Amino acid sequence: MSPTGVVVLDGLSAPKDLPMGCVHGTPWFVRQLGTTLINLIGDAEVSLQEALRAAIAEVNDLHRDSCDLDQEAVPASTVVMIRERGDVLDYLVLSDNVLVLDLGNDDIRTIVDKRVEEVAADEMRAALQGPTGTPEHAARVSRLVTVQRHLRNRPGGYWVAATDPSAANEAITGSVQLARVQQAALLTDGASRLVDSFGALTWRDLLTLLRTEGPAALIARTREAELSDPVGERWPRFKRSDDATAAYLKLGQPVSLSSAAQRLERGKNTGSSWGSGERSDGHTAGLADAPPEVAAALCIAVGAEVIRRTRVYRDRRGIVAHSTSWIPREFAQAAPELLRGERLQGGTSLDVIARATGRQAVERDDETAARVATSEDAALLELGASGRHAILVLTALFRDRVGQPLEYGVDLGAPGRTRFETSGVAL
Repeated sequence: MSPTGVVVLDGLSAPKDLPMGCVHGTPWFVRQLGTTLINLIGDAEVSLQEALRAAIAEVNDLHRDSCDLDQEAVPASTVVMIRERGDVLDYLVLSDNVLVLDLGNDDIRTIVDKRVEEVAADEMRAALQGPTGTPEHAARVSRLVTVQRHLRNRPGGYWVAATDPSAANEAITGSVQLARVQQAALLTDGASRLVDSFGALTWRDLLTLLRTEGPAALIARTREAELSDPVGERWPRFKRSDDATAAYLKLGQPVSLSSAAQRLERGKNTGSSWGSGERSDGHTAGLADAPPEVAAALCIAVGAEVIRRTRVYRDRRGIVAHSTSWIPREFAQAAPELLRGERLQGGTSLDVIARATGRQAVERDDETAARVATSEDAALLELGASGRHAILVLTALFRDRVGQPLEYGVDLGAPGRTRFETSGVAL
């Protein structure tokens, strides 16, 4: 997942009795393809088809010298991805992953590429004959895969992401107005089977389950159904239990305020402090005199020089928050990028400090308060001079393992923005 896009892949099973031309295997291929796609779809000027073509070519280059990429037995994957681009949501589906879009007014749209089910019909019928888990059944599945490999990525067959970049040209693509999309689910065939194979849920039911209980609940419900029919008597299938991945997004909602701790964790995991649907601009940096509140937090004299970094977080509805980081001046020499008025690469300022000095943030003090915006607040949040506006103010003080301050952050939440956080409770 990236700030503007989501990618879900499902590696094609390769029976152990069949050859494989890649020494790395399918899981490696899926990881490399997914990582490359996430990086490429961040460029709104690049279409999703172009991104998939480029990603396949880049992954080919990673193992062209070590693997035989010209044969049929190479790793392959299905693909489903979406991306916010201005006022529209782009999508791409290749092979039998499923994209489910809730367009409101009971309009549920599903996008799926079922061409794999239209080829090798005789072998598919045989492979669906139970009971699953027997040597005879495994042999029929291997026969099906062998025939499918001959039909893969060629006219009259079906298409997947493997070693041929032109497979991207065969993907189902489109765009819908972002304002119409209330929620979306990206599913592998193992996660969609409660609806399209078992008939145990409707698509609306599936979205409700994802919204209220999350992807883990959907997969758990799927496993329960599979266990109730272990040999495929009620629901014929190629194997008792299939890999299942589900991604769920609630769209059309304003981005909530993120705490400094959340942005730090997000930066470590993704290299970006942005939340889903966010972007940042107006980056400034330089030395400034510490005001009393900052001086007290950083344990320095009032008026002492500190590094002051600012940025504005936005989503398509406007400003989410104005964020200021106050950092002790001592870090300017070890990490000069902190004084550059541009977005930091590879995480937050605390990540930069940790890489440059080895001093990591291990303690923090958080505070959330509400107040009527001052004239200075209003200017920073682009509210104009008239009117009274209630805003949230989030502050966070980060310290290293010996208790020394590393950064004092102040986020001004725009009017109407909410603060949302969940935690577990042991009962």
